Amino acid sequence: MFVTDHKRCTGCGACIEACPQSAVIKIRDKYKFVYPSVREELCEFCGRCLDVCPKDKPIDRFEREKFEQRYYIAKTADKAELLKAHAGGIFYRLAMKILSDGGVVYGCIFDKDRHPRHVRADNAEDLGMMCGFKPVQSDTDGVYSAVKLDLENGARVLFSGTPCQCDGLLGYLGRDYTGLIVVDVLCGGVTSEGVFHRYYHWLEQKLGDKIMELSFENKQAFGHSRGIRVLYRRKRQRFLLSFPLELDRLNSMSMGGAINRRSCGTCKYASSQRVGDISLGRFVNAARSHSDFPYAKGASLVVVSTAKGAALWEDIKDTIYFEQSDFERASANERLSLPTKQSPQRKKILSHICGGNFDEAAKEFRSPGVWKAVKIFFCAVIPDEAVYFLIQTAKKIRSLALSVIFKAKNSFKKT
Repeated sequence: MFVTDHKRCTGCGACIEACPQSAVIKIRDKYKFVYPSVREELCEFCGRCLDVCPKDKPIDRFEREKFEQRYYIAKTADKAELLKAHAGGIFYRLAMKILSDGGVVYGCIFDKDRHPRHVRADNAEDLGMMCGFKPVQSDTDGVYSAVKLDLENGARVLFSGTPCQCDGLLGYLGRDYTGLIVVDVLCGGVTSEGVFHRYYHWLEQKLGDKIMELSFENKQAFGHSRGIRVLYRRKRQRFLLSFPLELDRLNSMSMGGAINRRSCGTCKYASSQRVGDISLGRFVNAARSHSDFPYAKGASLVVVSTAKGAALWEDIKDTIYFEQSDFERASANERLSLPTKQSPQRKKILSHICGGNFDEAAKEFRSPGVWKAVKIFFCAVIPDEAVYFLIQTAKKIRSLALSVIFKAKNSFKKT
């Protein structure tokens, strides 16, 4: 028996962890997405699973104090951090502040078996594994109860995850804690671990040997545009492959809504109303809307939604570059207004992938086309520093031209 229907269940895992009888268990559907199921022989019908489920609850379930939302474009001042991090690397700065105050941080990592899961970090080394883009839903087994234990023991906690995971945590806790900072990501949708593993094996077959390292944040080569970085071995030699993220099959399918969870297509969190104290994402069209900001190698969109979030933001301002923004410019990131639309090809593509035929799925999903692919690659390989330099030079030339015209007009009027 399912606790909730597949169309609306986000797989946050709150119901599984909240059940006092361990009657709610985790199962996978044919596309390897996780859903809760009830073992009826153990269920005592206490209703705890329904109480914590965020499905039918308002986003602001604890009626926060009124706070005027703030928007920023930002990036860390540390170049080494920026190269390893997603967007502008602001998560690392926030998390390091919590650690320096003796607190703990919870976030997603890929473990040695490529299993995405949430873990607890109380030092900078463990924290580093949480940085970077991950297109797959993580496992939160045992995490919500661990967060509660830390909070009950007086620790300051930063929890980072997708909005539905953050809401699942708040539902499990049952109240807002003073020591809890929730950081949600501007999420475009997640695929299943099973789909990710099929992609991983497909990529290994294409390369002809084992992948040693796979990263979705290759800023060394592609700057703000991001890229895939694959370190692999062939005949005892190591090879490094880099290409723009926009040309990656897994990313294209995810952005096209072809491999995401069903609930992602109607996500209620794709809104300016945020579940987190702070929301983080990629600042889209930074060159156009904040042309003076040094956005090379990534820039973060930061949405501060509560007084708690504002206090933490104030604590890190000296370690970052930032500019005030507004909703109009920030909403270029569509996750502030719309969920990723589900593709009509979704079932067919997922069936191909889970049937072991990723090549067929890749053919089924429309590629960007030759000219668009060339444009993507051309835009990606131009260094961000060069684009920034050209924009600033053009502005100076324009300013100088206007000054010369103005002086010429004044001189003409005098004569």
